Amino acid sequence: MFALACGEIMSFRKSIYEPLHQRLLSARGQIVRLTFTEMDEILGRKLPASAHKFTAWWSNESFMKAGHTQAWAWMNAGFRAHASIKNHAVEFRRA
Repeated sequence: MFALACGEIMSFRKSIYEPLHQRLLSARGQIVRLTFTEMDEILGRKLPASAHKFTAWWSNESFMKAGHTQAWAWMNAGFRAHASIKNHAVEFRRA
């Protein structure tokens, strides 16, 4: 996990990835497996095309470092993403 300044936390809560963050915070298991369709449902919108094409979209790097705002959702909830583009699914594993 990584710390954020108050302004950064507030701006993230306006992010489309906040519902995913909340879902992972409430998870009890060590692994949460979601299809891309389930992710669409959680977010209330479709994942961007790049999430379906590039494993780099699922990078476990801080958005402050790499610009991946979506990574904050799982990293700050204590998970790391492991995506399978071929299977249209992602496993979030507790870090």
